[in-house]
Amino acid sequence: MAESLRIAVYDDKYPTSFVTPRSSRHTILRKRFLPLNFISSKLEGVTLIEPDRSVDLVHAFNRIPLNSSRFVISFESHLPRQFALRKNGGIARYMRSRIIRPGCRRIIALSHFARRCFLDQHADNPDIGALTDKLIVRHPNIIVPAVEDAMADNNAEELVLTFVGAHFGRKGGCVAVKIAEKAIERNLPIRVNIVSSLQVGGPVWTDPTSPGFFDPYFKLLDLKNVQYHGVLANHAVRRLLRNSHFGVLATFGDTFGYSALESMSEHTPVLGTRVCALPEFLEDGVNGISLPVRLNEVGDWWSPGYDLRGDRDYAQYFRDEVERLATEAIERLTAYIGRPELMAPLRREARRTAEVMFGSGPAGEFLDSLYERVATERAKDPACLDPALDTSSPPAFSGSLGAATQPSHGPVASAA
Repeated sequence: MAESLRIAVYDDKYPTSFVTPRSSRHTILRKRFLPLNFISSKLEGVTLIEPDRSVDLVHAFNRIPLNSSRFVISFESHLPRQFALRKNGGIARYMRSRIIRPGCRRIIALSHFARRCFLDQHADNPDIGALTDKLIVRHPNIIVPAVEDAMADNNAEELVLTFVGAHFGRKGGCVAVKIAEKAIERNLPIRVNIVSSLQVGGPVWTDPTSPGFFDPYFKLLDLKNVQYHGVLANHAVRRLLRNSHFGVLATFGDTFGYSALESMSEHTPVLGTRVCALPEFLEDGVNGISLPVRLNEVGDWWSPGYDLRGDRDYAQYFRDEVERLATEAIERLTAYIGRPELMAPLRREARRTAEVMFGSGPAGEFLDSLYERVATERAKDPACLDPALDTSSPPAFSGSLGAATQPSHGPVASAA
């Protein structure tokens, strides 16, 4: 067995846990870091991590560690994160130089969607070859609890849906409450849980910013078949999902969608949209319901444009999309009311997806081995990817999860 290494990760309480080992044969050191975006939003893509000379390697997430000489970095959609910067300004160029330099040993996309975003972002970068040599894909990981299906004996006479998301509009909260409203109109036994801090508007990149736009949707929280829970601890969220027929993530833009993974780990299929990374693991009629949306060239939600969010046309487009998705969702859900024999295979495949694609055990083994390879490389050496991961394109995601039973399944880990 290789000598145990000391790996520093960001102590951000929650996000980093999805991209680093849940358990490791190495020593994982959770280190404080300076969120420079508190100083300026232009600096959200970089940070300073607590110094420690005993550290062998830093595993960063989204923020590039400025004071680390050897690191790997996972990212959700774009790297560097330079949304508030001029593309060819000095700070943006410096950020790019940090991931091009030999000290950055690997660039780990959380999804093939993230990989597409990265390649599109760097399409005109003269160092695209060096960046691509470091680029691999590794889906996030979660702890899949050893629990039986709590709804195995449920007759599905009343469908229970649970929406989880701080960004109420972006994540699909509006769609969820409109489903509840349509259920009342059609006299359908559907009940909806809402777990959210109800963040909407300006800071959320998909949301209309017209004054009062979300007020009609907030009023639907008072419907008789809606229960608004506010913000809950994760264990309480998992309990709600465990006792639901569907988790809801009818999102307009999500770098991955962790609530969907948590839902599936509780045997609960997902009602989601076919956007961003969701199509990599959510298959319509197999482990959930996948609703189509209009996409741009990299697979993100198409909208009239970020700078037009305050316009009437943008608001109407968003409103029409919410209405369409809610209408399609209610039609699809109706087929499952009182049909436990239809729910059962969805629940089995949802749980199987969580176990096979996102289990923390195989992810930990992969990352531990990656750390060992990186630790033995000299800084001047080019990145040497594991030959087992050297795949030019991922295999298709099959209805039965097919090759996903193998640890090296493409959507879980592949080279650029």
